[in-house]
Order: sequence, then structure tokens, then C-alpha cells
Amino acid sequence: METPLKGGLGLVVDSVADLSESILKELGNIKIVPFHIYFQKENITYDDGVTLSYHDFYKKLEQPELGLPKTQGPNTAEYLAAYEEMLKKYDSLLSLHMSPKMSVAFNSAKLAREMLPNADITQWDSGSVSMVLGLYAIQAARRAKEGMSAARIVEKLDKFKQETVQLFVADTLKYLRQSGRVNQVAYLIGQALHIKPIFTFKDGMGEPAGRELSQERAFLRIAKTMAEKFGQRPIVATVVHSMAPAQAELLKQRITNNTNVQELIVAEMGPTLGAHGGAGVVGAAAFPVD
Repeated sequence: METPLKGGLGLVVDSVADLSESILKELGNIKIVPFHIYFQKENITYDDGVTLSYHDFYKKLEQPELGLPKTQGPNTAEYLAAYEEMLKKYDSLLSLHMSPKMSVAFNSAKLAREMLPNADITQWDSGSVSMVLGLYAIQAARRAKEGMSAARIVEKLDKFKQETVQLFVADTLKYLRQSGRVNQVAYLIGQALHIKPIFTFKDGMGEPAGRELSQERAFLRIAKTMAEKFGQRPIVATVVHSMAPAQAELLKQRITNNTNVQELIVAEMGPTLGAHGGAGVVGAAAFPVD
């Protein structure tokens, strides 16, 4: 069997992008570097999507005896190994990451890059997480396969990032309280009124974006925000959820009914956001591709 010729541009992406196996197989030019997950009272560290599945994570989340989940980014050696593996197949690499304001992983990747001074590696901060990063990675991977340079792809990604709308709805304030995102008073009031908090990512950090008295009203607000932002411009979008496929389908319908969606991917939310929002989080992100 002949060894494929080396060439082109390959991608290295953090596992927090929540890209499914089917998408990775279809694209074929992305190397995932897994984040690590552990529970405070369990003496085991898991690799995201490798030794801990999506469903197993949420099962463990409902076991209070395990303590709160914590996530840890890949270390420098892990990024270095990923770069070296991909450089055997590709002439250059584009490495996409979650915001350094949310994890030290990007700094570890930078150190790995410095250890390969002769390698052509471009690194990019997505300013986000989950399938928002995943959407950027898909767009980048497709353009890389078409022969577009890393510099040109980064120009595209910067534009997408600037115009992205991303909003998430938590079903409960429980996990946001445990992670310190809301205080005890706000938690008690929110629980009593059945408030659904809405949050977003801005400048690489998660922050509140409002609240609604029902999930349905929150979904309508997300769809309305996208409609007002994009009008009839063609967009690509994702709906991401944590153990809430029916609600994700409802939000998908709201978005497709109100915007000019060219492509919409429904994805399962991994541990990075799930650790803060718990099961029942549903969100969406979109940006124009005209």
C-alpha cells in the first residue's frame, strides 16, 4: 500500500469543539486534542470523548457523592504530540482553540508551537467554546481542503467571529450556583420563579444575557435576536444541547422559521459547558456566510 503524499493544511482542534465522530470522519483533516475531566471526590481523570462519553458524563453529574466536575486543558506535551503527528501528513497546520480567558490550554499550545520553530503552525483564539468553536472548525476544514491558505482562513474566521450570535438557556440555576456563576439569593429567587437564565460569550468570557420565565420564551428570544441581526442573509448555525434533544429540535424549528439558514447542525454539548449548566442546557449560534 502506498503512503499518501504529504501536503496541504491540516487542523488541530480542542475537544471542547464538541465535533461528532461523523463530522470528523467526513472532513478527515482534523486532529482533536482531548481536554480532561475529573470529579472532586473521584480519583480518576478522564479524557473528553475518549475515556468518558457524553452520556456517561451526565450520568455522573447526577451523582452528588462524586462531587463537582472540573475540567483541565491539555498540557504542552499533548499539543506537541498532536502537532508532530499532523506534521507527518501536512505541510502546515491551523490550530483552533477555546478562549485563553476560559482555560490555560491555549498557552500550553503556544509553548508547544515554540518547541517546533521550523514548523508552519498558525494558532487562532475562537473566543468561545462547544459547537461554536466546532462551526468555525468545520468552515476552516472545508476551506483547507479547497486549498485556501491558513492566513486567508483566519481572515474568514475573524469575520465569522465578529458577526456570531451565540445564546444559551439553562434549565436550572443549580449548576451555575455551584460553579459560582450566580449567588445564593439569585439562585433561590430564580428557582422560585422558574426563571430560565440566558447566557452568552463575549470577549472570550461567559456572561449573562438576560432571563425569561419559560424555555419557550427564551427560544423565541434567541430566534428573534438572530432574525434582527441577520435578516435574510444566508447563515450557518448550530443548536447544541445537554441531554435535551426534543428541546433542541424545538429551538431548531424556531431558528429555521425566522432566518435564512443554509446549514444547521444539532450537536451534543460536552463536559466543558455541561459542568457549569448541567443537563437541560440548550443553545444556538450562527453567523453569516455571504
